[in-house]
Amino acid sequence: MAKKTLNLRDVALNAANSFRTKKVHVPEWGCDVVLREPSVSIWLKWLKEHRDLGETTEMSTEEVVKRNLETDVEFLINVLLDEDLTPVFTPEDKGEVLKIYGPVHARLVNQAFQLITSTNEAEKKSVSLH
Repeated sequence: MAKKTLNLRDVALNAANSFRTKKVHVPEWGCDVVLREPSVSIWLKWLKEHRDLGETTEMSTEEVVKRNLETDVEFLINVLLDEDLTPVFTPEDKGEVLKIYGPVHARLVNQAFQLITSTNEAEKKSVSLH
């Protein structure tokens, strides 16, 4: 029997294989969810908003907090999947998620951050390849 050949192109172009994922039990919800690494666009947006790289000089504290919360919600929408790797929310759900965003959601966002490879880790891996 011939060994099945892996088509690297198909694997590399498969969105499900392009991000690290982690299965997480959410006791408050009584179920498991899957978190994935954030997309580059949402990661950069989060960095801009939370690290004050955006325009905040004329914003009140309340406006900054609201903006950061909205960015966290967009981040959650980007990283929260069900067990079959289907997104739980769509961008259109942002308003609804904003209304109920709480500590459980924030913990999931924090855990998704842990999936991002740090610069130091990436450099170590790069050096070990050469």
